[in-house]
Amino acid sequence: MVPSLLILLILALIFRQAALALLAATVLVSIGVARLWQRWALQRVEYQRTLSHLRAFPGDEVILTITVTNRKLLPLAQLHIFDAIPSGVTVIDAPVIFSGSRQSSLIRRSTGLRWYERVIWRYRLRCDRRGTFRFGPAQAQSGDPFGLFRSDATFAADVSLLVYPRLFSLADLGLPARDPLGLMRASALLRDPLRVVGVRDYTPSDPLKDVHWAATARTGTLQTRVYEPTTSHVLALVLDLDTFEFYFQGIDPDLVEHLISVTATLAQHSIGAGHAVGLYVNGAPVEDEHLVRLPPGRSPHQLAQMMETLARLTAYSVLPGARLLRLITPELHPGATIVLIGAVASDPIRAALLRLRELGFRVVWLFCGDRPPPAIPGVQTHWTPRRIEETEAISVSYTPGG
Repeated sequence: MVPSLLILLILALIFRQAALALLAATVLVSIGVARLWQRWALQRVEYQRTLSHLRAFPGDEVILTITVTNRKLLPLAQLHIFDAIPSGVTVIDAPVIFSGSRQSSLIRRSTGLRWYERVIWRYRLRCDRRGTFRFGPAQAQSGDPFGLFRSDATFAADVSLLVYPRLFSLADLGLPARDPLGLMRASALLRDPLRVVGVRDYTPSDPLKDVHWAATARTGTLQTRVYEPTTSHVLALVLDLDTFEFYFQGIDPDLVEHLISVTATLAQHSIGAGHAVGLYVNGAPVEDEHLVRLPPGRSPHQLAQMMETLARLTAYSVLPGARLLRLITPELHPGATIVLIGAVASDPIRAALLRLRELGFRVVWLFCGDRPPPAIPGVQTHWTPRRIEETEAISVSYTPGG
């Protein structure tokens, strides 16, 4: 177009056609201005997202605030924004459009911005399920006032929402509210393996894992750790993410969510009861290659760390549950309670539970399969099938981790 207009302008000047020359010059100047406008339209335009809460539970509502600021003298005649909203989060008060992906939908907004002007949009969002949800990226489109040219920009994802697992009441799980796992505080004092208060000479009845090797090297005789007496218990929550016995059978996503929610409910109740609780899972959180292995603890941050870990878990296991039980045994002190939450009653699982019982652990099996689990001598078994409606989930008044 520009070469044709230049030729027209030259011919108009040669043949002294003033009106035609003026028209050609005006159009050329307009195109030049439009091109410069398009080049600078999205320069120094700031885009920011903020959430009223960075952590929530399923069913909670959060407010997404989007702020667009034009930090230059050049105004924007038109600005179109397409911002990606992750699946698992529903926009309540605004329509969304299909993004071409099952992972997200799009919010579309259009506006104009004068020099140094700021616009703010707010949306109510409902958290539908557990997970980590990253908002963005956003695509911005603008151009010149004549609509001749268009410029595009991408604003990266800069905010994430962590949705914790859904929590149930103990009654919904078929467990007694007072003592769900039969762990009434003992009248006699127990040893707390998390707190060492001294050493003493070794006796043949002491387990080898209690030997304090540094003190032994220093004194020249075998020394044993002395633990602080306590009436609380040490629990290891072991979550088996397998929903079928064999990997080629696939996974049941709804059952996985049920298993994770049961684990989160037990973690909340047990830490609230003053127990030292650890978490072991045969899977890994999103963007992490390591299995979940949180040693038992009762610090104020233990529950927050466990809830965040469960929120980020993927639905896939990376090793069988029976092997996980064998791996964690050396990390736990005899006398601790191991609680297996799973939905597979395979022969290796039952053999592993029997082995734990023989090693001196107290074993509890929370079975979440569709059929009652087989009885195992010395193992306390609870059947917690997937029969809980989402509307029966309880709400909590705290937010782990702030």
